[in-house]
Amino acid sequence: MTTAPARPDGAAQPADRSWIARLRAIVRAGGPSAAAELGDLLASARAHLGASHSISLRIAAATERELSRTRQVDETVAAWSAVHAEAGVSLSPDDPVTMEIASGHLRWLARRARPDDLRRALTAQRAELARRRETLGRHDHWTGVARTDLAVTLLTLPLLEPDTRRTTAEAAELAAEEAGRRAAVLGGHHVLTWEARALEASARLAATGAGTGTVARAARENGPGPTAATGRATGGRAGGGSAAEAVAHALTVAEACVSLGGPLDAGRQIRAALLTAEAHLAADRPGDAERAARLAAGLFAVRSRPWWGGADPGRPWVVIARTGARADAAGHAARALSERSRWFPADSLWRAEVTRLLHTLDGR
Repeated sequence: MTTAPARPDGAAQPADRSWIARLRAIVRAGGPSAAAELGDLLASARAHLGASHSISLRIAAATERELSRTRQVDETVAAWSAVHAEAGVSLSPDDPVTMEIASGHLRWLARRARPDDLRRALTAQRAELARRRETLGRHDHWTGVARTDLAVTLLTLPLLEPDTRRTTAEAAELAAEEAGRRAAVLGGHHVLTWEARALEASARLAATGAGTGTVARAARENGPGPTAATGRATGGRAGGGSAAEAVAHALTVAEACVSLGGPLDAGRQIRAALLTAEAHLAADRPGDAERAARLAAGLFAVRSRPWWGGADPGRPWVVIARTGARADAAGHAARALSERSRWFPADSLWRAEVTRLLHTLDGR
């Protein structure tokens, strides 16, 4: 899951401020009780304001973000779809709450990755990006959110289509544009700029063909990604360069993660470890790739919320299966399938990917 940038706050009416203050307090505090507290706040807001009120819908979006970390993807898609439909009845398409909900719904639809999900998400995300560019401009915050949403979905297409060179190059361009926008607005060392650069780094790996069949997966899990540690956007050259340059760039971006200000949270560590693992795998350094993937797996294991960091818990084991000794590879792939079976439906392309890998390993 991409990490959605914080929504800019509009001017709140006096009667709304107490609801917003309570929402902010719960989100900032986080912790294991956040989901229950948000659920109580949502029930209260719906009772007092109505389910279609913008404040109720804003609380609903925050509640769904929290609940999405601990429940099966099918349930999450259905929940976001319902909230999206409610927002469409009472709010305009350009309302920030509507745009936040639309982004959450389409991100999770793409992540579920049933055979038709990716095409549906791509169609809707392209339309949403075009609409926001037209009505809000290229440099608006919400245009940037739509830009990263589309880039991540484009980098999921290898699950569905074998030849995705054009779409990975498009994803690299979108990610580079967003990385540059965030660097200009937020600064080169802001965590959201880092996330946008991490997406670009993953996209560049995929666009150059480094580690064919493995590199595009990094971007799907890492969410928004970086360009360079310096904060420099690559612009139209995002998809250019050699495979070796793309690998070196991805490692630079992953290493830059630890130099950012603030605590190095588990989500950021997971994303950096997965990007590192995929870069080493693309460079044919299986030992280094396995060590980075095992770090990500270990971080997943100690988290109470398995979707922490926006990456599926099966991804580290897929990387390990592709790098490990022949005797262990099938077992690691089976672990990946077990992890994904807990969260994805039976017809998800994520489960199909691991099943194909198991068949390949069994036939060696």
